[in-house]
Amino acid sequence: MKSMLKRTVSTMLLAITVLACCLFGWHASSQSATPEALGKAASVEGRAVWVSARQFSPDKDEAVAEMEATFDEWAGLGINNLFVFSSTYSDEWDVLGTILELAHARGMKVHPCYCPGGHVQLEGEIAKHPEWLIQGFEGHQNLNPSNPGAREYMLREIEELLKYDIDGLHFDYIRFPVRQGFSYDSASRAAFEREFGRDPLSLRHHNSGSAMWVEWIRWNANNVTNLLRETRDLLKREGKEDVLISAAVFPDPDSAAYMIGQEWEVWAQEGLVDILCPMLYTNNLDVFRKYTRKAVNVAKGRCLFYAGIACRSSHNINTPEGVAREVEIAREEGADGVVFFSGSSLVDDFIAQLKSTVFAE
Repeated sequence: MKSMLKRTVSTMLLAITVLACCLFGWHASSQSATPEALGKAASVEGRAVWVSARQFSPDKDEAVAEMEATFDEWAGLGINNLFVFSSTYSDEWDVLGTILELAHARGMKVHPCYCPGGHVQLEGEIAKHPEWLIQGFEGHQNLNPSNPGAREYMLREIEELLKYDIDGLHFDYIRFPVRQGFSYDSASRAAFEREFGRDPLSLRHHNSGSAMWVEWIRWNANNVTNLLRETRDLLKREGKEDVLISAAVFPDPDSAAYMIGQEWEVWAQEGLVDILCPMLYTNNLDVFRKYTRKAVNVAKGRCLFYAGIACRSSHNINTPEGVAREVEIAREEGADGVVFFSGSSLVDDFIAQLKSTVFAE
């Protein structure tokens, strides 16, 4: 009986410790970018666009002409930040270097996107390390953020981006796949069992009220957060502390933590991100306001909050009037800025509406 009581007390203390770390972060001090860099970002309303470099021609000369025309148009809206996907996709010419040159000439900051949880090809270094991949119930072909070797590989890729004069680093797909795509590979299971005494596959009821299942979720979420901690450490080692870290996240911090291991409220509390960009893709203005208000409360001066507004997405097809109204709501609720999805959808009718209303000079 005494030994059972001792184990029970130990388990309770461990659970309390884990909960405290999840709520208050593993580090006592903020790790956010330098006050000067963050202060400059906060001094003006953020107007950003998620844009894929692939929307421009693969030919450099044609791409430059297209970028110049597009960036000029966006500059007329006061767009001041570009979150750029596929910025290094071409082996033929320096896409990111070109975007940096053209955007900086127009007063726009450039944040290349890195997608740690995106679908990967089984080639190169990844093909040599199948243990880096998630082994989930649905057979996901994604890197496992709970694998230290996979995270080291991610950091090497991020280090390549730091060779450029970038203004920020934007994370998307910084999560596990949807539908509980946590990895049940032998190394992850063994690491969890060393800490908690149970193989996660031995739990009888997955996705249930089991306390140990909750710990499995939290353990995986903490490993996603570890990537941000390690990225902060990398920026410090490389003397790149002025580089802002931003992240595109699911709309609700509570459900995101449970569903995909994305504890973005913890990221704000620890100062691991400088700009949070919840993807609030909806035409329902009440729902948009609800989650905008929630994100403002999470940021609370710890970081900036840009409301993600979709002109067109897999979740909604908006109108120019609807997009303009959501910009107004974001301002009313205290957002630091907005970010539009996406560059290929921010076209003439949306630009005209924004320029004549919420972004009128």
